[in-house]
Amino acid sequence: MKNWKPFFIENSRVPVILSKIAPINIWAISFGIWVWCRGELSEQTKRHETIHFQQQLELGFALQWAIYAFSYLYHLVKLRDPREAYYDISFEREAYGNEADKNYLENRKRYAWVKYIGREYDYKERIKRARRLGASRSS
Repeated sequence: MKNWKPFFIENSRVPVILSKIAPINIWAISFGIWVWCRGELSEQTKRHETIHFQQQLELGFALQWAIYAFSYLYHLVKLRDPREAYYDISFEREAYGNEADKNYLENRKRYAWVKYIGREYDYKERIKRARRLGASRSS
């Protein structure tokens, strides 16, 4: 399963439609064995979405999405900011934190997302978070 990849569907309307109800503007989304993207997928985005695919394989698709939704709601109550609640989900922290590493998927340990639960932000995450907050406040 570690080497399994999802089916990538580019130039799809699915992310456009889902963006109308999401706290962020969705470029690509992994759901089940598919990844839909509103344009062409970069290698970095493919890695990000493949990390999510692997998370879904580990937990089963329904359980992963249930934990994802619960985590989002928990962080939404805690942070009172829909966008930051999304970025605080442990599944997203793993994916965003490792999407640039070309070797991450080869070396990724099963259930790697667990180490992000309740963990303080590391240096890189704090910088990214500060940039997001600065950008959202200036818009």
